[in-house]
Amino acid sequence: MYKTLKLCGSIKSLKDLWWDLRPSPGFGTLEIRVCDGAATLAETLALVALIHTLAHWFADNGSWLESVAYPPYWLSRENKWRAIRYGLDAELVMNTEGKTKLMREDINEWIEKLNPYIKKLDYQNYFSTLQVIMDSGTSSERQRKVFAHYDCLKEIVKHNINEFLLQTPQYQCESVLT
Repeated sequence: MYKTLKLCGSIKSLKDLWWDLRPSPGFGTLEIRVCDGAATLAETLALVALIHTLAHWFADNGSWLESVAYPPYWLSRENKWRAIRYGLDAELVMNTEGKTKLMREDINEWIEKLNPYIKKLDYQNYFSTLQVIMDSGTSSERQRKVFAHYDCLKEIVKHNINEFLLQTPQYQCESVLT
């Protein structure tokens, strides 16, 4: 695919592919695009710690993937849409028989599985922040709350600036900036 897209002039390099996960062969890394959606450094670091911990778990448990059915493409797309639309409240489709599970529940099950790695990597602080996100809401949830309170997009901008400046999530709907 990459070769074809490059040959036909659609892209010049891998950087032109806007995937959720994008290989970066020059750095030997995998870019995970979700991390730029967090509002504060602490929330970003919590997501990075989750991803890093998952990488360690999968390095040690790679054969686990052989024991689970690979989902059809449409199911992955459906779950992505549900996650975008409903955030942590999404009901994820777990199989082609229609079984669903709340995303929060699925994440909590993974955190249980990851506990030994969290301790080994000394990531308890990051996972405490992740738990606050799970319990109190994401940046998008806070922004929707601000909009519901003020019915004004400018208030969302003010809210985001305030969170950035304070480097802490703001759960109250208060217009702090003028």
